[in-house]
Parts: sequence; C-alpha cells; structure tokens
Amino acid sequence: MSVISKDTFYFLNQIKINNNRPWFEKNRPAYENARSEYLSFVTKLLDGIRKIEKIPEKEPVKYIQRIYRDIRFSKDKTPYKTFFSSIIERGPENRKCPLYIQIQPGRSMIGGGIWDPAPETLKKIRQEIDYNGAGLKKIINSKNFIKYFKEISGSRLARPPKGYDADNPNIEFLKFKQLFIQRIFDNELVLSANGIPEFLKSYKAALPFFNFFDMAMGE
Repeated sequence: MSVISKDTFYFLNQIKINNNRPWFEKNRPAYENARSEYLSFVTKLLDGIRKIEKIPEKEPVKYIQRIYRDIRFSKDKTPYKTFFSSIIERGPENRKCPLYIQIQPGRSMIGGGIWDPAPETLKKIRQEIDYNGAGLKKIINSKNFIKYFKEISGSRLARPPKGYDADNPNIEFLKFKQLFIQRIFDNELVLSANGIPEFLKSYKAALPFFNFFDMAMGE
C-alpha cells in the first residue's frame, strides 16, 4: 500500500482551486495530514536510495520544501505551491547532480541534472561532452534510460556555442544550456504499492547520467 493517499491528492487539487490564506488556514489540518504522508514517502524513498548509493545522512523532514511560494518577483501572487517537493543532495563533494522529487496530481515526478549552471560550470560540461560524447550517447541510448526517461530536457542555443563548430559530432548536446531528465508518474502508480519501487528503479536508471555530469563538473 502506498504512503500517498487520495486524501493528499484531494488536498493538492483543492489548494489549486482555493489558493488563498483564509482557505489554507481553515484547512490546515488537511495540509498537516498531507505533509505527514509526504514525509513518510520521502523517508521510505531515502531508505531505498541509501541501499543504491551512499548519500549524506540528513533527517528526511529537512528535505521537505516549503509550501509557501516566493512571490516577491513573480506576477503570479498565489501564495501556495500545489505540490510537495524535495531536492536531495547526493554528496559528497564529487557528486554535483541533485535529485528532484515532486508529488502532484498529474505531475508527480523524479528527475535531476544540471539547471542554469554558472558560465564556468557550463564550460566544464561542454568540454566533457566534446571529449566524451560517445560516453554520453551510450548512457542515453541504454535500455534502462530509454525506458524511464527517454531523453534529455533543457533549454538550448539555436546556434553552436562559442568555440564549437556546427559539424561537431556532439553539437546537439553542446547546444544545451541546461541538461536534466525527468519521469512523470500517473496518479494510479503513485497511489499504488508500486509507487516507491518505481521511483527507486528510476533513480537507479538515472545514476549513469548523474555520474557523467558529476565527473564533468568535478575539479
């Protein structure tokens, strides 16, 4: 049986409709119950991840991101997120790609990779792709990668980046300004006993991709 119930999805659907403080305060008990389920989900997921890869010891509750939106610089002034999420550092220092987890009706996901890197970091990434594009292609053409993630996502340049020719065999990868992967889960799977096992299978399939960019961004 999944630790995420229909009650949590119901709350998240309702806050999407009633995204205001009076409604939230009135329904705070429902929020606390949903948050508690998400904490159980993250706790079980971390237990499984630690059997796959050694990650930093950190209390699961510290991985739960705030439901309050930062609206200071946003045109959208709705105060609350309509999902629960976590960014899980894989650490230690030589592991640079974090894992992203999200629970949201119709948009639950696992993913990770490189999001808006600094110019010097992006330069390192492109150097590694140029040097070892065959290695990256082998990773994204593997059976497990295609099964769980299909392709790399992220914004790209329209033209080759400075210093690289248009006929470079890795040019389509070199155009990326972000490189991340994601798997979207349907609601039925998240609510089933197979939810956490499928998240863990996806994590295991993502590791070669993460490791490639861990190395690219290393010293």
